Amino acid sequence: MKIQSENLSLITEMVNNPNVKGKELEKKFKISRRQLGYRIQKINDWLIEQDFPEIERTSQGFFIVDETVKHWINVPTTINSSNEDCFYTSEQRAYLILLILFREDDLISLNHFAIDLQVSKNTVLNDLKRTKSLLSSYNIELKYTRQDGYYLKGSEFKLRNLLTALIDKVFLLNISKGMILKCLNITEAELEIIDRQISKIEQYLESKFIDQSTETLRYKLFLIIKRIQHQKVVSPFSIEYEALSDTEEYQATELLISEQQAIPRQEKLFITLQLLSTSVQWSDVSDAAYLPDLKSALEEMVEHFEKLTCITFEDKVSLINRLMLHMKPAFYRIKYELSDIESLQNNLKEDYKELFHLVKISSKPMEKFLQHPIPDNEIAYLTILIGGTLRNQDEDIDSKVKAVVVCTQGTSISQLMLQELRNVFPEFIFLDALSLREFNHYALDFDIVFSPMHITTDKKLHITKAILTTREKQELRQHVLGQLNNSFETDVQIERLLATIREHTEIHDEAALVHDMKAQFNEMNTYASINASSVAINNLLNLEDLITYKHIQFIQQVDNVNEAIRITAFPLVEQGYIDQSYIDQMIYSFDDTYMVINQNIAIPHAENKNNVHRTSMSMLILEEPITLSTEYKVSVFVVIAATDKFKHLRPLLQLRDLAQNKEGIQHILEANTKKTVSDIIHSFSNID
Repeated sequence: MKIQSENLSLITEMVNNPNVKGKELEKKFKISRRQLGYRIQKINDWLIEQDFPEIERTSQGFFIVDETVKHWINVPTTINSSNEDCFYTSEQRAYLILLILFREDDLISLNHFAIDLQVSKNTVLNDLKRTKSLLSSYNIELKYTRQDGYYLKGSEFKLRNLLTALIDKVFLLNISKGMILKCLNITEAELEIIDRQISKIEQYLESKFIDQSTETLRYKLFLIIKRIQHQKVVSPFSIEYEALSDTEEYQATELLISEQQAIPRQEKLFITLQLLSTSVQWSDVSDAAYLPDLKSALEEMVEHFEKLTCITFEDKVSLINRLMLHMKPAFYRIKYELSDIESLQNNLKEDYKELFHLVKISSKPMEKFLQHPIPDNEIAYLTILIGGTLRNQDEDIDSKVKAVVVCTQGTSISQLMLQELRNVFPEFIFLDALSLREFNHYALDFDIVFSPMHITTDKKLHITKAILTTREKQELRQHVLGQLNNSFETDVQIERLLATIREHTEIHDEAALVHDMKAQFNEMNTYASINASSVAINNLLNLEDLITYKHIQFIQQVDNVNEAIRITAFPLVEQGYIDQSYIDQMIYSFDDTYMVINQNIAIPHAENKNNVHRTSMSMLILEEPITLSTEYKVSVFVVIAATDKFKHLRPLLQLRDLAQNKEGIQHILEANTKKTVSDIIHSFSNID
């Protein structure tokens, strides 16, 4: 079902002339009242089919078209009427009701809403339901009593967060400034006083707030000061004084409120937060010196991004400075959960999904610094900054080979595979290690899948073991690059070389030359040093840190695998590193088809369900080996307990190296003391 052109013209007229009534539309389009009603019904049928709100008709006879409909049919949203008495959609009215509720001088009744919004009381009652739903995420309630009228109930700090978010929102909803002032019951002259103060602040801070931030900041500061004057103050315990009192923004706040009487200290801090969390257009980045660890966290983030993508930023200093400029205000937005204007995060996540994902993965050092997850809208800004830098140096993420690992053998094995394959293919971008269920719903684009089993995919699939010997790594690299060379980098490199050769000599048999050059490139790719460009695991733990002297046990024999797991894990339970339930999980999850390294070390482990309290390992050495269902005769059990997906990976790689060393394993089996075993473990620690 398509919308007809004459009906599209009808909607356009309603949008461009919000004050138009039915009779005027009948006259303009030369139709009867009945025909107008029929066409509006057809339009609403089409809107319902497209899952859009219907066109509303007010009691005064005006028409309201929802913003989403305007965007969908590409109708300009600029209101051409000179009359300020515009008519708004139900979504817009819900936010305007909230503005009215932040008045400080009136007792708000149903009549206030109906008169200011120019709709009926019944319409207001319906709009109030939508308003209540907007409040749910803020833990604020809309209340009514005859004595107090309509009012918002919640902590002042929550109300302030709502207020700042509300001001940002209404400026994105195509609501006229006149209507905003009317709903708040304030004048432009009152705001101009704040404007002069903001100019003084900018001069003091040697910074300039971006235009949109300045537009909303004037309203926020005015309303905050007005609430303080009406004895509505935030709790003294909401914000840490020491964190903000020595900032230049705090001194600027003193300048802003110099004419106000008896402003509580916590309110000065709250206003300081508004200044700190308002994005600036330019600023001397040195004024962030009171955040000494911010720069190092950003540098670590950029370094991690470079390792993930095999891209080197040409002007890293400038990039860090731009990131600093953004992250200084973002630090306070994130830490204190302040509102931020809606960003392009949805478009970015759709149009630049892979880059957004890689920036998000790389942002872990920033999350550690902030001690708080970074919201997607802040990740979107970082993606814009990093993406702009990549474009300036002609780097294209899309042109690189992107791969995923799909493994059903548990978190530890899948992460180990991911790190191993990153070492084998340092030129690839490995996006994720996925379970089969995650893979079936994976949204990012990729070129290659690595997996220990066959899976259904239309991408290039390479089936490989979870743990590879050096020779197996070389063979896998040869096989994978051999397939890719026909369509990726080799052709490009050969063409560049041919262009150079043509300039300096005559080629007698170009086809033969190309054939020999491709063979040479294949040989170079096959035997390239795997360790030449490895991706480091950002963790300082080594195998000897986890398998300590107390975690080593000897026993003659066990009756079965379950008993072996229980005995191996006993020291970790005794020290409170794991709960008994984790042992039960390991027993339930143990699978000797993959939880054995190189056929000689069993590594029982399970998913952490809040029953692992410290990353740790423990070792049991059997005098008489136990035969598993795979026919492997295993004499060494190592229990792995991990609090996250990463801390134990370096020790696990070192354990893998030990398992592949026949001499090292033999020394452990022949050992009579814990010290001998500890010395062997020490010799395999600190090996990358």
